[in-house]
Formats: sequence, C-alpha cells, structure tokens
Amino acid sequence: MLCALSRWLVSRSEDTGKKLPRAIERHIGRCPACGAYVRASMTVAARLRSERAAYLAKAPEFAVDLEAAALRMRPDRRGVETATKASRRFLFGLRPLPVAAAALFLVAAAAIVFRVTRPAPPANPQEMAAATAAIRSLTSAPKELPGVVGEAESSLDKERRILEKSLFSAADYLQARLNIKIERKSNPNSI
Repeated sequence: MLCALSRWLVSRSEDTGKKLPRAIERHIGRCPACGAYVRASMTVAARLRSERAAYLAKAPEFAVDLEAAALRMRPDRRGVETATKASRRFLFGLRPLPVAAAALFLVAAAAIVFRVTRPAPPANPQEMAAATAAIRSLTSAPKELPGVVGEAESSLDKERRILEKSLFSAADYLQARLNIKIERKSNPNSI
C-alpha cells in the first residue's frame, strides 16, 4: 500500500513539480522497487525534455493569433476569465434553443398526463341511486351491530366446545391404546 502511494506521489511530483513528503523520500531510500521506479521516471522525464526540440521540429505550424485570443478572454474583478461581448452574444443566441426544447418537452409531458388521467364521465342517475343505496346499507350497520356481535360470540362458544370434545376424545383414545391413566379435573363447562 505504501509503495503504491509512493509511486503515485512520485508521478505527481514529476508532473506538477511539487516536492515529495519526507516520509515518502525515506520510503524510496529504503525500498529498492520504489527507488528503481523513481530512477526510471527521472530518466523518462529527462529523455523527453531532451527530445522536445526534435518533436517540435516535426510538428506542423499552425497560424495561431495568441494576442487576439488574449484579448477575447480577459479576467474580471474576481480573476475569472470571461468571454467578450461578441462571444456573449453568440451564447445568448444559443440559449433560446434549449429553452424551446424544454418547453416542448413539458408540453408533450402535460399532454400525455392529461390523456392518461382523464376524469371519468359523470354517472347516470341509476348508478347514482345504486351508489346511494350501497352507502345507506353500510351506514345502517350500527343498528344491527349488537346482533352481529352476539352471533359471533355464540359461534366462538360452539367452536370452543367442539375443540374441548376433540381434546377429550383424543385423551381417551391415547389412554386406551397406551394403557396409561389420565386424570381430569372436573370442569363445570364440560359436557
């Protein structure tokens, strides 16, 4: 991990000219692999610097007007380079296109949404009467609610009695088959 970090810092140092941290310099002095990497990168950098003139001699000449480019870009009060008025007019000329595209997109999206989520047509009088009757039947349930609750309790009592009978018959069957004695407590609710 330290070797990878050291090599990265060496490359950054070669590219930017920043000085290496002291701990990385010590690591490079101790680690033979990192030392070889530093020597190789220094030779590559020196070779490229020496061959720069030959590369530039082979490169074609371009007509570049550096003074005009410097005039077009000038720093403002904050030190940030800004475009001149001519280039600003060009930028303002392009801005209506994205705005128009965005507006067209929003109109298309709204049309799709309104087509998909159309309101339902109004109900006819027969459907309205049926819906009103259904609502009245639902709201009239509290008058009959005590009777419904009483029926539910009685069915639960029946269910409990049936389960007790099943349990007692299963205990009798096991007692008969296994030849063991199971004592029961007297239950006043038992049948």
